[in-house]
Amino acid sequence: MSLSITFLPGLRELLGMSYRRRQTALNKLVRGIRSETAERIVVILLIIAVIAFLSGAVYSFSTSRPISMIFLPGGGMRIFVWDLNMQTHAETIVVFIYYALGAGGLFLYARAVSRPSDPRTTKYMLFFSFLLI
Repeated sequence: MSLSITFLPGLRELLGMSYRRRQTALNKLVRGIRSETAERIVVILLIIAVIAFLSGAVYSFSTSRPISMIFLPGGGMRIFVWDLNMQTHAETIVVFIYYALGAGGLFLYARAVSRPSDPRTTKYMLFFSFLLI
């Protein structure tokens, strides 16, 4: 039984390289990550991952019996479960959206405070940031 590495296209070549060539390739990769746009993308992805973790996505992915909504006998529906031992997918999505709106409000507040050059723009940014938070 042979082990083949097919999930990453360049991994076989990277493992077959000499130490010096591997270090050069890794240094090029690190230099590319150190750019400002790459840092911004990494920060945004990290914020999205933290928000997804806090909203309960780990529970939704790891549970054995996921439920999307609860349908009541009288014909009604519930998104939020009244029990703390379970969580619906719809609840995860709603909580994720609430956290994302709060993070957007904090971002607007930080931009309004750090760039107070135009008072009218600052006033609108502060107003909408408090609405989102």
